[in-house]
Amino acid sequence: MTKNERGKYISKITPKQQKFIDLYTSKYGELSATECAIRAGYERSSAHTRAQELLDWRKNPDITGIIDQRMTANKDVWLADKVKHLANLTRIQQEARIKGQYGVAARCEELKGKVQGFYIERNMTITKELTGEELNQKMKDMFPSREDYEQMHKAMALELFGEEEEPKKVDKE
Repeated sequence: MTKNERGKYISKITPKQQKFIDLYTSKYGELSATECAIRAGYERSSAHTRAQELLDWRKNPDITGIIDQRMTANKDVWLADKVKHLANLTRIQQEARIKGQYGVAARCEELKGKVQGFYIERNMTITKELTGEELNQKMKDMFPSREDYEQMHKAMALELFGEEEEPKKVDKE
């Protein structure tokens, strides 16, 4: 904002620009800049270009300055540290207990323990290459008869390609 000769403040930001700023900062990560421009009232055909111009500090330093200030303030709210995370889990747990949702309360307790390092999750993946003979034996174990094997292949083909079309008959004269 700047002052004119009468001492009144004049905003350099139009209502559309203000709406873009509001949408862009409040829906950050949910809406693209182009979508924010469209919702702010810019023409769909030029919204991408308008959004890029509005976010260019060389073309619109006032707008980018406001966006930067708001985003800095938002980061304090968005960032989760261990203490804030535990406080939120505790709050959710207490509300769940009041409502009799003991499964939710127990899950919160488990998550609080994980955050504090009380639980260690371990996963192990073992892979083994099969020989052709081993693979054939596994297939025979899965499909004890030729009929079972053929039904599985028909079902897969149907799922992948849909109904089989009947061949068209050509009249011979």
